[in-house]
Amino acid sequence: MQQRKSDVIVIGGGVIGVAIAYYTASQGASVLVVDKNEIASGSSHGNAGLLVPSHCNPLPTPGVIAQGLRYLFDPEGPFYIRFRLQAELARWLWKFYRSCNEKHLYHSIGIFRKLGDESMELHRQLAESGGDDYQYSQSGILSLFTNEDAFKEAREDAAKVKGCGSESVVLSGDDVRDLEPVAGPQVVGGLLAKTDGSIEPLSFVKWLAKEAEQRGALFLTDTEAFWLKTDRRRVTKVVTTRGEFEADQVVLASGAWLPLLAAQLGVRIPVEPAKGYSMTYGASEGDPKIPLLLEEARVAVTPFDQTLRLAGTLELSGLDLEIRRERLKAIETQTYRYLPKLGGLEIKEIWRGLRPCTPDGLPVLGRLRPWSNVFVAGGHATKGMSLGPVTGKYLSRMLAGESIGMLERSLSPNRF
Repeated sequence: MQQRKSDVIVIGGGVIGVAIAYYTASQGASVLVVDKNEIASGSSHGNAGLLVPSHCNPLPTPGVIAQGLRYLFDPEGPFYIRFRLQAELARWLWKFYRSCNEKHLYHSIGIFRKLGDESMELHRQLAESGGDDYQYSQSGILSLFTNEDAFKEAREDAAKVKGCGSESVVLSGDDVRDLEPVAGPQVVGGLLAKTDGSIEPLSFVKWLAKEAEQRGALFLTDTEAFWLKTDRRRVTKVVTTRGEFEADQVVLASGAWLPLLAAQLGVRIPVEPAKGYSMTYGASEGDPKIPLLLEEARVAVTPFDQTLRLAGTLELSGLDLEIRRERLKAIETQTYRYLPKLGGLEIKEIWRGLRPCTPDGLPVLGRLRPWSNVFVAGGHATKGMSLGPVTGKYLSRMLAGESIGMLERSLSPNRF
């Protein structure tokens, strides 16, 4: 018979929800995770699997609006907005615009530097137990550029981030080709982030879920949480398609669907779904040896043991999972522009998923006021796989009544 009462219920079985379950169960609490699909069936399934402590910039940065406008009406561009008559999207875009300033940039860099370093250390600790199971690697990530102006701007940005503890190695075009012969003649230079790494994301989340189960966590899949029963300022029951469940504390970690549950509690959390795509191919001898970021094209290229994955685009189109063929074509076309020596690629999987993005680019993490027993974790945009462990660790501490210090205010779901 299914357990109906737990210390903690986590709604969402992606990397964030599973990491919360792992660290919370490790503290001895009874944890139930419910997901309307399978574990890691959303954004945690087919992303690039990059671990990027060096990536400290938020999505909104000075100049990003002008850059985005250049792509906006390009059907094959890396950025796209499907405008719709919704007040929520208008409010989100306005808050995004307000966050595109130097003050917020440096504030965010400091936060992501701390989160990224701590999460990478947790990734290393986890990899000591199961890294071979999910292809953990910390061989670095190489960013490639085909435009001299973009390369210069990236070097300047890297110098800014260096002041926060991160450092990239600047490579000429020839240096890049010496390191990765698959790079073509159009590549004018690169930046090598030696601290970064990668994992096979689906394997990682499933491995972490098994580890959480060994610590007592329970997982209930194909189970949609559609109603939160309340009494005064507490959620008393989570009503699902498999009945009602009770818990002392409830965590909303449902990714792009987070605002829907929060709205039931009368709270607006501005998380906008950003659709991304990936294509996974069989591995070949000409594949790159380390992950690559094709910077102007906004495409990630990740080699795994038996496959090669191309991932890219950021499409603000709501809770829409339509596969747009022009986006897939653009990813392939741009990849061959940087990497013309790639061999004939045999497609294994085409995927799309919705990455949850906040307008200020920072995650949401903490208790949801005015509710006394509801916590929120999400809004990691493209950094969810990288920041999953630290998010799980921090929220497990908050569930235990501890503070995470100065970060609480910056990451609070109530800051909007």
